[in-house]
Amino acid sequence: MALKNARPLPGPNDHLIGRDGAAGQMSTPCLVLDVTAFERNITKAAEHCRAAGIALRPHAKTHKCSTIANAQLEAGAQGICVATIGEAEAMVAGGIEDILVTSAFSQSAKIGRAIALARTGARIAVVADDPGMADRLASAAAQAGIVLPVLIDVDLGRHRNGVTDAAGALAVAAVIGRNASLELTGIQAYASHISHVESYAERLAASRECAAKVTEIRSALEGAGHRVGVVTGGSTGTLFIDTALGIYTELQCGSYVFSDAEYAAISLDGTERAPFEPALFVRVSVIGRNWPGRVTCDGGNKHFSAKGTLPAFRQLPIAGAVYRPDSDEHGIIELPQGAAQPALGALFDLVVPHCDPTVNLFDAIHVIDGDTLLAIWPIEARGAF
Repeated sequence: MALKNARPLPGPNDHLIGRDGAAGQMSTPCLVLDVTAFERNITKAAEHCRAAGIALRPHAKTHKCSTIANAQLEAGAQGICVATIGEAEAMVAGGIEDILVTSAFSQSAKIGRAIALARTGARIAVVADDPGMADRLASAAAQAGIVLPVLIDVDLGRHRNGVTDAAGALAVAAVIGRNASLELTGIQAYASHISHVESYAERLAASRECAAKVTEIRSALEGAGHRVGVVTGGSTGTLFIDTALGIYTELQCGSYVFSDAEYAAISLDGTERAPFEPALFVRVSVIGRNWPGRVTCDGGNKHFSAKGTLPAFRQLPIAGAVYRPDSDEHGIIELPQGAAQPALGALFDLVVPHCDPTVNLFDAIHVIDGDTLLAIWPIEARGAF
């Protein structure tokens, strides 16, 4: 894999790139990627999908980085997904040419931006769950003289977007079918609400229920004469379930590329082994030792995003030690009674609780191999909307 090192502005660690031992000299807090674990993760997901005969379309909302998206494509991914038009713009600028925008949008300005991207020659596909939305897309595509690929978004239980039944899908398909500027390419069926269900058996049962609904809607569309070539969806939490359901033609899992503390807490494949390994960390350093039983670090709430899950140590410094963000800029390592305090400046790598929103807190990813800083990759789509 070719390592790129392009950043819009110089950073405090740029001068350390390529120097042996320099990884231990980096200014903190910073976002760190273990390149070996990262490459194993993207290879494993690609090989699993390939063996199952299902395309992999990783979700770039996880990493927001075109260098990582290109690495996923090199490993065998068919294309990528993004959550926003802004992310799509960043990915196209980074050389990605096959993109599905998985979230609905209705503003005229965003529709215009999607059309402008499609006119660059990149394949930009969008989703619709409302006949009115399909009409707006059709009008804009017709004015631009292009044919826009559209998938019908299906609600599998989250109740935020998506048609709720076959009748809703048929209504959207009817609008797409009567407009030459749109092409119905398939269904998006993403069950985000089950991806972190703790029990594998319950996750499997919920996935099967979702599959039954998707099958019903697909049958209704095909019965009305609509071609459903693609059924896309899935997540890292259901990756090893989805490939056996017989309904998906491509999977949108994203967090597998990094793994995180939340996914590490559940069984992804029904066994006790972890198919993906933590590859993304926030590196922090000790900056205070004045209170017994604890030390203060330079990474806090501004450097982690979680819904109750704490960051985990990559390597536990002392049995029983716990890291907790304590304020915007500071974190605390709580130590067991009588334990020696780590030295000032000691570095700790913390497995991020939830990788997607944590990445969005940083401008760049520091790529390391052992003690060598190989490259610094910009997170171009950070905050892009």
